[in-house]
Amino acid sequence: MGDPPRWRHPPEWTKGDQLTAMLLLVQGKFRIDLSDGSVALEGQGDYVVWGLGSDHSWEAIKDSIMVTVRWP
Repeated sequence: MGDPPRWRHPPEWTKGDQLTAMLLLVQGKFRIDLSDGSVALEGQGDYVVWGLGSDHSWEAIKDSIMVTVRWP
């Protein structure tokens, strides 16, 4: 059977957000690509925080449950 099909990247990067964000992995496997590198979230509780103006994109490697918190 194997893994379900991988989610594709969004068509374009999110650019110039004027906020800070935290992305927390609840379940699955997820990668976020930031202007200064990529972060793989592979274990429950893994998280990444990025700041004002960081361009980003993402890919769900496996079906994932995420929590995103954003603040100005």
